[in-house]
Amino acid sequence: MDLPLAAQTAYAQLLETLQMHDMQRSVADAPGSFNRKEIKGKSYWYYQYRDLDSKLCQIYLGPESEALNALMHRRGQAGASVDEAQIKALAQSADTLGCMSVSNPHLVIIRRLADAGFFRAGGILVGTHAFLSAGNMLGVRWADSSRTQDLDFAHAGKSMQVALHSDAKLDLGDVIESLGMGFVPASSLQGVRGGRWVHPKEPGFVLDFLTPMDRTENELVHVKAFNAEFQALRFMEFSLEDIQTAAIFTRTQACLVNVPNPARMAVHKLIVSGLRPIAQRAKSNKDVKQAAALFDWHESHAPEDLQQALNDANSRGPAWRKALAAGIQSMEIV
Repeated sequence: MDLPLAAQTAYAQLLETLQMHDMQRSVADAPGSFNRKEIKGKSYWYYQYRDLDSKLCQIYLGPESEALNALMHRRGQAGASVDEAQIKALAQSADTLGCMSVSNPHLVIIRRLADAGFFRAGGILVGTHAFLSAGNMLGVRWADSSRTQDLDFAHAGKSMQVALHSDAKLDLGDVIESLGMGFVPASSLQGVRGGRWVHPKEPGFVLDFLTPMDRTENELVHVKAFNAEFQALRFMEFSLEDIQTAAIFTRTQACLVNVPNPARMAVHKLIVSGLRPIAQRAKSNKDVKQAAALFDWHESHAPEDLQQALNDANSRGPAWRKALAAGIQSMEIV
């Protein structure tokens, strides 16, 4: 169902405030300039500056929009500062009015990664949490608001030209260990640790880190920006283009994240729904149901965005068309 206008406004205000807060922290002490780039026909904004070693650095700000343009214009103006109390009040308002929030333990993890620079370095929140955020972005509360214990993150890898290119780096293992929550890296079939962190006392509490499969088709791919191995998945690259900025929140705190474009998310979920093994049938069914909800919204509100995503997937070859056709068939019988 559609969120009431008050809820949509509350979410928009929270997102704008988080963007301003993030911009303040990112560029306040770094003299530089705003720069726009064109990538695959779409515009994205960055803040460009030189570090202490005179190396040229860029901070990704987001896709071009009226709201982001206004924020850049306001940068440095009197009265434009943001504090945590404002963010907390707006998060509580958005939650109270019906926007979809996340659990506190999950936001603790997401925010810790955000503070460490994970999203600034090209990280993307995917999976069910991205689906929930898509509802807030589109102004709708999903009928199926079921939660998951999994947290899924992604990075486009080195083979894709995407807007989130960044010079930022961090050690993912150190960041996860700093949470003090007891997560340990799982071992792959190749005996390499990485790609997934599990909680020994809560087997369902899992942190998955995903990236597109490269030509080697290895199970794990090393992502230099995070000094870590990510799980390599077929077709993953489709949802990592045209990344959007979103607010993730509880009643008491919030942070800014990168998430897939909702239309591309819908198509990607159908493509991968048939790739899961039998043991993951429940997750496959969830992919299809979430895709159906996104399809329904786009068919009513933005059919051209959905058609563009479908055309892109079908243009990528027979394997893509076959997987998408199977996903659409599954969705029609749900």
